[in-house]
Amino acid sequence: MTERIGLFADLHSNLEAFDACMEQAKELGVTRMIFLGDIVGYNADPSALIDRIGELVAANKAIALLGNHDEAIFEDRQARMNASANAAIEWTKGQLNSMQVQFLKELPLIVKEEEICFVHASAHNPSDWNYITDSMSAWRCVQHSGKTYTFAGHAHEQALFYQSAVGKLIRFAPHPGDEVPVMRHRQWVGIVGSLGQPRDGNPAACFAIFEPASETLTFHRTPYDYFTAADKVRRAGLPEDLANRLITGK
Repeated sequence: MTERIGLFADLHSNLEAFDACMEQAKELGVTRMIFLGDIVGYNADPSALIDRIGELVAANKAIALLGNHDEAIFEDRQARMNASANAAIEWTKGQLNSMQVQFLKELPLIVKEEEICFVHASAHNPSDWNYITDSMSAWRCVQHSGKTYTFAGHAHEQALFYQSAVGKLIRFAPHPGDEVPVMRHRQWVGIVGSLGQPRDGNPAACFAIFEPASETLTFHRTPYDYFTAADKVRRAGLPEDLANRLITGK
């Protein structure tokens, strides 16, 4: 069976988006799932997301990594988050049981395999939660990753950085559904976008699929019922701007 790795980041307690992406991933033949951090935060179903991802991890069908919002459940990070994010973290703390909190505490910051590095933010000082937004931050990431392929989230928008002939990392804007050749003679940094809170003006959930054998990476956008997700945010008493962001995608 051809290995197809599903890459999901910044799920942010969005059950409707999660279920829609899991269904599409199954249809597309994903064989292994990587959850690149920020399971919780912002939205209204943190317990459900932790439990579902925990089941996949326990069954050896997935790897999950720590994100900064996950860390904020058990470490004080208020100074580094805005008011809405902090409000969602405080609400989330009241929704989780001790086993769910322990699951977050045990998540790794970074996972490296033979050719691939998985991380939430950047392989460059991953605990500092640096964003990969330009050529320099992508270059720092691959220098510390040391791998051909590095996959990350955190930035909430899909992007692909590739190594030029002179070693510079160049940003490429992928088109959803197109297979992008990612040959092993270069180094690559794929930012898979946010499943649970997209910010590029398109509310459809983001994820990507990497196929090592064919050296291809495909970015996807999945429509889902964001009105229901937004209504849950409102009914939970979370900030209105978090609900609106799901509808507008920005």
